[in-house]
Amino acid sequence: MGLRVFRDGAVGHAYTSDLSEGALDDLVRRALDNAAVSDRDEHMALPRPRGEPADVRPYDPRLAAATDAERIAVALEVEAAALAADRRVKLVEDTLYADGDGEVFIASTAGVRRSYRAGQCYAFAYVLAEEEGQVETGYSYDVGRALEDLDPTAVGREAAGRAARLLGARKCPSMRAPVILDPFVSAAFFGVLSSALTADAVQKGRSLFAGREGEKVAGDLLELVDDGTLPDGPDSAPFDGEGVPTARTPLIADGVLQGFLHDTYTAHKAGRASTGNGMRGGYSGLPRVSPSNLVVGGVTTSLDEIIADMDKGVLVTDAVGIHSGANPVSGEFSVGISGILIEGGELTTPVREVTLAGDIVGMLTGIRALGDDARWVPAGSIHTPSVVIDGMTVGGT
Repeated sequence: MGLRVFRDGAVGHAYTSDLSEGALDDLVRRALDNAAVSDRDEHMALPRPRGEPADVRPYDPRLAAATDAERIAVALEVEAAALAADRRVKLVEDTLYADGDGEVFIASTAGVRRSYRAGQCYAFAYVLAEEEGQVETGYSYDVGRALEDLDPTAVGREAAGRAARLLGARKCPSMRAPVILDPFVSAAFFGVLSSALTADAVQKGRSLFAGREGEKVAGDLLELVDDGTLPDGPDSAPFDGEGVPTARTPLIADGVLQGFLHDTYTAHKAGRASTGNGMRGGYSGLPRVSPSNLVVGGVTTSLDEIIADMDKGVLVTDAVGIHSGANPVSGEFSVGISGILIEGGELTTPVREVTLAGDIVGMLTGIRALGDDARWVPAGSIHTPSVVIDGMTVGGT
């Protein structure tokens, strides 16, 4: 149990896993003590009840009905599919099925009293492929509300394919060319971008989008939305960690910055309403402004057509160091990538030990197409297709 106490513009927080009467009395004392030594802020206030919770049911009873034998069978099916997909796959280093569920209950002296149950499961594979002494790795995963939502065979095959297609990879010549970020890579970039789209980052001077609301910040076709109400969204919920109903919040539309994500505190400070993005990782932590489900959308084009129309470029299938190599304040980034060279409209040579450099705003304004392969990438709960970006700097030989 977590407890937040608001007193004279200060907030104190404490938590406990012991629900005995004595432990709960101590919980209240600790929260009050913490409030007494906290800085006061006129914008710090208890969230008030607002509207009905979103009509979201993030729990499927089939999740609890799965037997241990069925869970094990999923992991074994992933492994078998990976090994059968390509003879060069020598080892499935990690294959697993995992699930979990829990209940959330929020109550306050302001009149908030809400609860919901949520559950999720996923299958994952990490494989090694080898040829002529060179080893490459590949991974894949799938997420759902119940075991029946998963496709373990597809997970195994995709992980094997991602590893095998990089065999024979080498450095490519340095170039300035269009790149295609596959969904895993584009999700990582949009994950970094999302932190700059929170009002918390804006108010602390840590966002490259501060003061740019209503301005053009991306290519015309880009639509970026945060939506905590999606039926299939991995992080969907009827309300956020403060009891505020979740919502669909446009962030970028037709390339124009629409606004930012808010919790109760940042909303008070900005004179706005919370967008229902005061997220908590659990009862031991305080709410912080975070995305729920980030959805990259817009007009899509067949990925095969995109590749066929590209004279020279790189399909990026993996990027290392995006979170450490990208600066959400300046927008500049330089990351290591691997992928496949595109020449004359065809995928040709696998490449590795190559860098991709630029800045986030330049990347956004350079978006020229979106693929037709959108998927959920659970890390960060991002739904994105492959993204085509013009004029990127690729550093090789």
